[in-house]
Amino acid sequence: MKKIDQKECREIQMSVLDEVARICKENNLKYSLAYGTLLGAVRHKGYIPWDDDIDIFLFREDYDKLIAILKNPATQKKEWLTVVDDACDGYYYGFAKAYDNRTQVEQERHKGEMGIWVDLFPLDGLPKTRWLEKPFVLYCSFLRVVGLALSSDLNSRAYDAWTRFYKRIIYTVVSLFGKKRFCRYMERVYRRFSGKVSGRVATLFFDSKTDRVLDLDKLTEMTKYPFEDREYDAIKNYDYYLSEFYGDYMQLPPEEKRITHDFNAWWKN
Repeated sequence: MKKIDQKECREIQMSVLDEVARICKENNLKYSLAYGTLLGAVRHKGYIPWDDDIDIFLFREDYDKLIAILKNPATQKKEWLTVVDDACDGYYYGFAKAYDNRTQVEQERHKGEMGIWVDLFPLDGLPKTRWLEKPFVLYCSFLRVVGLALSSDLNSRAYDAWTRFYKRIIYTVVSLFGKKRFCRYMERVYRRFSGKVSGRVATLFFDSKTDRVLDLDKLTEMTKYPFEDREYDAIKNYDYYLSEFYGDYMQLPPEEKRITHDFNAWWKN
């Protein structure tokens, strides 16, 4: 197989996002660049120099519609585009990935086959009563730990002995319960509250910190941002979002905190 370098990998990721963005536009679905991808768009007009992935979020209603459209065989989309979520065999995350099925990625700590991807995160609502927010987010964080354990390569040398031990315990217990049954339970928890009622939302699988709860009314207006040689949608109030996640986001972090996903990718034969 032919190895894919960083420049080509980024081009493939943007091609995946191009197709997702086109489908969103044709079906009146709102999406936004998220996390480091939005930060890169604002600070670098493209990728953060050491970054190697693309993240977007959608409000839960639009997220569900997008996943259904992408899974529908009748949808007009590129043949190389595949989407996986926790309804698919061998996948246990509480968010979906759209990927180029002509490629193959290997990650040291994760098992399962996957091509070069774009992460699709749902934004879910929180309890209407503010004092319930923190325990709810913490419980969702626990479910995230379980989901990550189900997807981990338990033989990876990248984990220390304690991490391998607790992940094996979780994997064994949840396997007895039923891994897909757990996924359905996790999804019911995440969908429990409406953001339209509480006015507060979070990406419950990804955001394990209780201070990353967002006001819905500050996220609804979208605009265009340049990204490399493309242009993508994202929330207009980027300062509110990025400040919540990164503080002084225009300041470059120290080199030891410039983290990548550390994966290798190839074109399939």
